[in-house]
Amino acid sequence: MKTFESRPFPFGVGVYSFWEAARYVGATTRQLRGWVRSYSPNAVRDDRRPALWDSQLVEWRRKDLGFTDLMELRFVRAMHAAGVSLPVIRRTLELGRDRLQVAYPLSCDSFREHGKQIFLEALAREDVSHLRFDEDSRRHVLRSLVGPGFREGFELDAGGQVKRWYPLPKSRAIVLDPDRRAGEPILTEAGVPTVAIAAAYKADKEDVPFVAWQYRISEDEVRTAVHFETEWRPA
Repeated sequence: MKTFESRPFPFGVGVYSFWEAARYVGATTRQLRGWVRSYSPNAVRDDRRPALWDSQLVEWRRKDLGFTDLMELRFVRAMHAAGVSLPVIRRTLELGRDRLQVAYPLSCDSFREHGKQIFLEALAREDVSHLRFDEDSRRHVLRSLVGPGFREGFELDAGGQVKRWYPLPKSRAIVLDPDRRAGEPILTEAGVPTVAIAAAYKADKEDVPFVAWQYRISEDEVRTAVHFETEWRPA
């Protein structure tokens, strides 16, 4: 585990509250707090139920999560929802870190090639039989981990790590980019936070043309932002 030390806060990491992260991941805040250890000045380490990893922002004494935490948590949530136990998830992460030599293996592009072998080895090491986790369940998990569908909208850096996420299916209208506005969802072209547009839409009695004029954006962009804030759910 990391030690707490004061350092200048870095640019390009992204900052998300647990509430925000829960919405983008599709989990509960309680689940996220069980999976990731965030900073707490009075933290008491519990070796009986250790977190899967430390938040990117622990060393900066922030109680929030970073962008790469968010991307990795999407895969943890998918595994958990498919019935994979926490020990198997932990083992998958440990094997992935060791084999791929990256801190966040699940969201790394290399996991698409090596993920099947890593996951099946994690099941074997945790002594999970086909009776406890059958072939259909294994295939379902692997589709999420290594298939292209769950990674749609990812834009990768040279090292194969996610650097931007376009959350809407087959659209680049909205982006989460840690290099822009600390990673909050924004209109890709205009750079306006979607939450601000949705708030204006509500305050101005759902007057789309007026909100578009106010922010110097198109009416379609207003509708897209409102849809994201009010109706969008993660895959």
